[in-house]
Amino acid sequence: MTRDWKQWLRLILAVLFTPILAAGLIAAGLAMMIAPDLVFRVMIDSTTTRPATLPEIMASLFGFGAIGGGLGVVLGWPAMLLGGLPAHLWLVHKGRTGWRTYALAGLIIGTLVMLVYLLATGDPRYPLRALNVGPLLLSGPVTGVLAASLFWFIARPARGRPTP
Repeated sequence: MTRDWKQWLRLILAVLFTPILAAGLIAAGLAMMIAPDLVFRVMIDSTTTRPATLPEIMASLFGFGAIGGGLGVVLGWPAMLLGGLPAHLWLVHKGRTGWRTYALAGLIIGTLVMLVYLLATGDPRYPLRALNVGPLLLSGPVTGVLAASLFWFIARPARGRPTP
């Protein structure tokens, strides 16, 4: 009974925290890639900048990570509840509980979520323009793989249930 309770706790923690953590990490990484001046430089006045110190870089990355965590709540939790959790239940039912299978499911779900998000927030007259966003388009699949990997690590579906 105790082991079953621990499995449920791991599943609940995985569902709640992996979308936030994955989106926060990807947002911090995207900030360094897309807008490095916002992370590694400090604006003194409207025309002068200087290199950022380590505490300033960390504060900037924390801020971008917090924004990503917010997106993890807004986009990641619905994706986890509508796509990730049913995929987990189906994969456990089929006995496909390896990390690669979960990563592939995360890739598919993350891609679908990002496409729906970009099409919903883009101009409805020009839907293909939403796909011309470079690294932002890849953030969905990468976040999906990271969230699925973290989910797999926390929930540990590959561990078999002990026989009574």
